[in-house]
Amino acid sequence: MNNQLFIIIFWILAFSCKAPVSSLYQDRVIVVSAQKTDWFGGRPGVRGTVYTVTLKPKNSRDNISVTSLKAEGNTISFTQTNSGNMITIKGNLQSTDQADNFENAPSGSTVENPKQSLILDPKDNWIVYTINNSKKTYKINIPKFVSVEPEGELIPRRQ
Repeated sequence: MNNQLFIIIFWILAFSCKAPVSSLYQDRVIVVSAQKTDWFGGRPGVRGTVYTVTLKPKNSRDNISVTSLKAEGNTISFTQTNSGNMITIKGNLQSTDQADNFENAPSGSTVENPKQSLILDPKDNWIVYTINNSKKTYKINIPKFVSVEPEGELIPRRQ
């Protein structure tokens, strides 16, 4: 075979076969929305962010169980609510101001350099999940959390 014929066959095969699909489209769930709501209150210096992610399984028969949520570089504890064909993941990240901790410290206590407890990396957002109680895990990246205004009561009151 000469080189020209080989190149022509190569291009015909390349265009007739579908290109590999990116991992974003191979996922079994779709991120419908990703929101964050900043809150403050309760006690002076206490504030935080509530992260809410809404997912939709591509196959309605799949039982999706989220095992891990990472939002803006922080691992978040969360609750999962399934309603119809939608899955809502809601997690709260609470922090306190370092100045408030210093003012309320007992007298005679040593002053240590406060550690940065919160990491803010807006590109480090993902969810790890399993399907139908399988041991195989899947990971889907969340491109960005959109800031929204709070509606109603964000933090439940203790009874």
